[in-house]
Amino acid sequence: MARGFTLRLGQHLFTLAMPSTLANRITDGDEARLLDPIDVLEMSITAKGFLFVTADDLGNPKLELLYEPTHFSRFLSELSAASMQREMIFRLNTTGASTILRLFNSWLNTKQADVFEEEIRAGKMTFEDARDTRKEVFDVPSFARFFQNSWLAGDMPKGKKGKRRSYSEDIEALYALACRIYHESPRISFEEACYAATEQRPDLVPLSWNKDPDGNLKREATRYWDKSRYSQKGYRERRDK
Repeated sequence: MARGFTLRLGQHLFTLAMPSTLANRITDGDEARLLDPIDVLEMSITAKGFLFVTADDLGNPKLELLYEPTHFSRFLSELSAASMQREMIFRLNTTGASTILRLFNSWLNTKQADVFEEEIRAGKMTFEDARDTRKEVFDVPSFARFFQNSWLAGDMPKGKKGKRRSYSEDIEALYALACRIYHESPRISFEEACYAATEQRPDLVPLSWNKDPDGNLKREATRYWDKSRYSQKGYRERRDK
């Protein structure tokens, strides 16, 4: 199963990590197509994030894709504090917008690296967890030094004792699909969205959930996924704003 997708703008590649059940809307449900870069014809910046005009396989405009990354508003505020006003950013052309996207990714990697280091030191996650979640943090010098020093000292932090929840890509994809269905369907409840998700993708449902798949999904969503680093709660709740 593909996780996320890569956008290609000229010689630049931008990888947007997200479950395939969210990403495949730009390929008409074809998850295999996500393995190859999606060409971008134009891009711009809005108050919510980055707006891409993607191309079909013949190079014609296909659809507009709005990428609304976490912490984007905070990023814009920091740019404003550095004398780069939002109005100017929103007027940038494709070349300028792609530069801001690279700057944002670098900024986000640094912020995420700081959070991961705190969580690793506290025993809330491991370096393996960090690599699985956002491997780009290892490119941040401070985090790379933390990893190297821990390894050289033979002091690789481990998670706290007790049963650790194992990450499941299938359940994350199922959870993300339920959030997407809820987001795109104004009249249904999240419980109904969970039912629809398990009906659409029974291949993602764990065998242990066979007696109550949608109920298990809803419980997992509220107890774990909505509070995890993989949360799609903000995306889901934008429907009701």
